[in-house]
Amino acid sequence: MSTKTRYDFSQIVLHWLIAILIGANYLLGDAMSDAFKALVRSGGTGTIDGGANAHRAIGVAVVVLLLVRVALRVLKGAPAEVPTTKLMQLAAKAGHLALYILMFAVPFSGFLAFNGLSRDLGEVHEVLTNLLMLLAFGHALLAFYHHYILKGGILSRMIPGK
Repeated sequence: MSTKTRYDFSQIVLHWLIAILIGANYLLGDAMSDAFKALVRSGGTGTIDGGANAHRAIGVAVVVLLLVRVALRVLKGAPAEVPTTKLMQLAAKAGHLALYILMFAVPFSGFLAFNGLSRDLGEVHEVLTNLLMLLAFGHALLAFYHHYILKGGILSRMIPGK
């Protein structure tokens, strides 16, 4: 059992950097969608604009940073579980696992859709993206709930501090 009370600074930086990049990519989704549709219509000929290129680059960056984050989690561990009910602990573990799966599945499905010019995979990518955003929003809301309503101080684990 861990005695740490917060994540390592590098883990915190990666958490927030990945969150920002995922949010930025969500905002660039329309540019990529337009470029993807144009490529499908043209049979794969043509170029894509800056927004779509940025979307692809950010997706690659997210995967690379996630691999680093997972490695750091294995090497450095995590803070001890917050005292709460077994059901809430199970839900937290399931939620985090789902977030990690989606953070890998979204860029992977986008890569497959784009490189295969598959509309069906493009739709899968869009659904997975929306699920990721919904889950990330729920993750944030529950962190605030746990910190401010349950007074668990959980946010201090993911904010650089003293």
